[in-house]
Amino acid sequence: MSHDKKTITIIISAVLVLALVIGWCSWRKHVTSVKEAQTSASVHPRKSKSGKEVQKPVLTDGQKEQNKAIALQMEKDMRNWGVDSLADPHQWAKQPADQVLSALRTPDNIETPSDMPVSMKTNQAWGSDAPSYVCNTSDYQSLCDTMPTAQAWWRNEVWGTGSRWVKDPTVTVLDNGKVRVKGTVRSILVTSGDSYSMGGYNALTPAWRDYRIDDVLTIDNGKVSDIEYRSNQYWWINPFLSQWTPDNVADNLGYGSRVAIPVSGGLNWNGMNPTGITRVLNSPTSMGDMDGKVDWSMWDDLIQAGNTTESQQQAPGLDPEKDAATIHERE
Repeated sequence: MSHDKKTITIIISAVLVLALVIGWCSWRKHVTSVKEAQTSASVHPRKSKSGKEVQKPVLTDGQKEQNKAIALQMEKDMRNWGVDSLADPHQWAKQPADQVLSALRTPDNIETPSDMPVSMKTNQAWGSDAPSYVCNTSDYQSLCDTMPTAQAWWRNEVWGTGSRWVKDPTVTVLDNGKVRVKGTVRSILVTSGDSYSMGGYNALTPAWRDYRIDDVLTIDNGKVSDIEYRSNQYWWINPFLSQWTPDNVADNLGYGSRVAIPVSGGLNWNGMNPTGITRVLNSPTSMGDMDGKVDWSMWDDLIQAGNTTESQQQAPGLDPEKDAATIHERE
């Protein structure tokens, strides 16, 4: 009997030891599995909600420079268009009105650059060749035949529009491989309605405004596949990736700078027949109008010349011979 108890005790002990071994092994396996999972999460790509792997790109210095060049080209293609907003208006002072108006007219052949490095999906409503605002608005369908495209309609509404980068923007490759572009774009707007004149010169008063740009571009296989706009966007500074509408264009640009250019001869807005849909810039009726908003510095010499002429007419100098004759007669 004693022998049987001893045997049972040994068996129980063995079972307990075996259970402890099995338990330890299971715990160790769990710990190892957790560590491997943590290591895997830090080394291997994460997965998005759709199950696709989100890979953090590893770019060489050469690839980074290439992507920066692609981003710069994309931004220039996107935003440099139409009337040259960087042209110095002083060059047009006292020049023939028709010549100046020609330089400030929106071209009639605005097209998306053929080499724009873009692969992102675009909207058919975007760009200069898209259906015009009047074609997309039931109240103006009757105008669609004469202004079928965005650029045909816009050239009919305002005289000149365009934008340029003030200088090359800064381009930076981010840690996630995307490219950030920051800088300033200047836009110009010329609308009909100017009426002030003096001494044979008429005032042409365009508006200029600077806009801060902060874009993050995703580049895949040498082309831009996505753009995140981190600053306010307006179609007149991004015409090929936006829909052209009349909303607030003059109001927005009117908050910028206005300069009065003295041009010789009448202002002939040939080729325009505004529908009245689009607001135009306020036009000064005098040099003191619009609370000093307009820069009249190009008229300084004309004002001086006018004052001199007026002064001479009001208080002419004495002619020595006539004056002597008058004195002689009096004597």
